[in-house]
Amino acid sequence: MRRRRHLLAVASAVLLLGACSAPSPDATVVDRGPTSTAPAGGAAPPPAEAPPAGGAEDPRGPADPATHASLAAWAPCDDGFECATLTVPRRWDDVDGPTVDLAVVRQRATGERIGSLVLNPGGPGASGVDFLQGFVDGGLPAGLDERFDVVSWDPRGTGRSERIDCTTDEEWEEAEVDPTPDDAADLEALRTEAEEDATACVEEEGELLEVVGTRATVRDLDALRGALGDERLSYVGYSYGTTIGIEYLRLYPGRVRAMVLDGVALPGVDPVDDSLAQALAFERTLDAYLAGCADRATCTLGPDPKATLLGLVEQLEADRLPADYALQGPDAEPRSGTLGVGELYVAVASALYSPQAWPVLDQGLAEALAPSPSGRTLLALRDDYLGRQPDGSWSDDADARGAIRCADQEARAERPEGDTSLVAPWSAQLPFWGAWFAVGEPGCWGVPEAVEPLGPLGPGAVEGAPPVVVIGTTGDPATPYEQAEEAAEVIDGAVLVTFVGDQHTVYSSQSDCIDDPVTTYLVSGEPPPAGLRCES
Repeated sequence: MRRRRHLLAVASAVLLLGACSAPSPDATVVDRGPTSTAPAGGAAPPPAEAPPAGGAEDPRGPADPATHASLAAWAPCDDGFECATLTVPRRWDDVDGPTVDLAVVRQRATGERIGSLVLNPGGPGASGVDFLQGFVDGGLPAGLDERFDVVSWDPRGTGRSERIDCTTDEEWEEAEVDPTPDDAADLEALRTEAEEDATACVEEEGELLEVVGTRATVRDLDALRGALGDERLSYVGYSYGTTIGIEYLRLYPGRVRAMVLDGVALPGVDPVDDSLAQALAFERTLDAYLAGCADRATCTLGPDPKATLLGLVEQLEADRLPADYALQGPDAEPRSGTLGVGELYVAVASALYSPQAWPVLDQGLAEALAPSPSGRTLLALRDDYLGRQPDGSWSDDADARGAIRCADQEARAERPEGDTSLVAPWSAQLPFWGAWFAVGEPGCWGVPEAVEPLGPLGPGAVEGAPPVVVIGTTGDPATPYEQAEEAAEVIDGAVLVTFVGDQHTVYSSQSDCIDDPVTTYLVSGEPPPAGLRCES
């Protein structure tokens, strides 16, 4: 899993900013703080759900998470935030056994407090602790920080919690193998690397690989809700964070106060079908990027930009480009590297998450196609997406992402290179993204089998919760809009909000048309009007 970056990089994620260091206090005191469980200005929520009965037939497991966790005392951390550690059972089917510590961060409410609003940025594998500071610094929708303690956490296997880290910094900086093999040599290189890296990751992190996954994280989330002193959960999940939210709805519908699911990643879908749907969405967004090329002065891809881009792929399969770059800052380390086809794909994928990054992609492609070509901007895009820090270190997000996805799915590839019969038909349908998404499917070769894989949604899958807001963006490359439509159909009482645009996720400072009614819902419990449609 260390070097299967061409497969890991397309997993749903939100770009993150900032950091908050979690202290290690020795006290074990639950700081619940004052709270009101009724939505201000709205109807009272439904009665609290009875705790799980505790039998093997109860789908929530043998124990009530809220009674098997402790939250250490809050302590100041960066720039006005507070950090703490939540201790939960390592295995929820063995609540008296070993524990795992989860890093938690919050910003206190500045006004009349309703309770806590818990955020998850997605990934899977993204650090909520890092995300929260960027979320706050980017400007919260008006009124949100007045009424809520805004909270996030690093799920098990990630960030400042006990994390999965299979890849050294040096390995991240090695040249990628060709992720779209065209001949026997390419295929053998891919197969060899996949075998070595999966074996090494299982040897290094095998015990932790067996206890990560969405269902364990959902129980951790309920434990966090209880430790925060909230009778019911107020939650915003982005991208893969919506998978966490949907599973929470399925297990604990009566414990939800308000929930926003932005950029829906459906749980339990067939991994091959899921990858094809995402490939279609990325090709659609790529075509939108290329269609606007003539209107951007920064784009130099010529009269047939897609043909030019595919030509660059062929060039990079033959010859790598020099790609040294330097970041700004007192601790920044220069990067010495080269750009090949593997790095190109990740760079393009990262830029398609937001039209704001399209001019940067224009610049990178122009440099790569220049008479004296360079891959510096494209390599910087790729490195930033995969977590390179200015000091030259790398985050563990991609390792955790692969592990959590594999914990959630039952299928395993029969060979390291996956089902190569998919490559030709997917490539014919999707000239740029088809082969990149097809190679390796269904993934998870060599990873231990999932103990508790996620089941798919079905009719009547989520009932008994208050109204839930589902946000879908029509041109979202990572979580196709159709998934938001499906989630809204099977979550009883859900309200679908549509944003017409090409970015991945939208709530908070992207559109007042979205932010205002969604924030009103979070504060008061009153959902946006049915059929709300906003444009960029």
